[in-house]
Amino acid sequence: MELTTDPALQAAQRLELAVEKLASAIEKRLAAIDAQSTQREAGMVSRTEVAALSARFDAALSQLRAAVAEEPADPAGRN
Repeated sequence: MELTTDPALQAAQRLELAVEKLASAIEKRLAAIDAQSTQREAGMVSRTEVAALSARFDAALSQLRAAVAEEPADPAGRN
C-alpha cells in the first residue's frame, strides 16, 4: 500500500484492506463449517445399517406379538 495524503485514496485503501480481512475471515469460517460437517457425517450411521437394524427390530416386534397372542388368557382378567 502506497502512502498518500489524499483523504479519498486513504479511505479507499482502508476499505480495500477491510474487504480483504473480511474475505479472509469468511474463508476461515466456511472452512470451519466444512470441517464440522465432515466430522458430523463421519459420526453418522449409514442408511444401510439403519435399514438393517429396523428390519431386525420389526422382526423382534413380530415375534413378541406372536408370543403375546399365544399366551392363554388369565382367568383373573390380568391380561
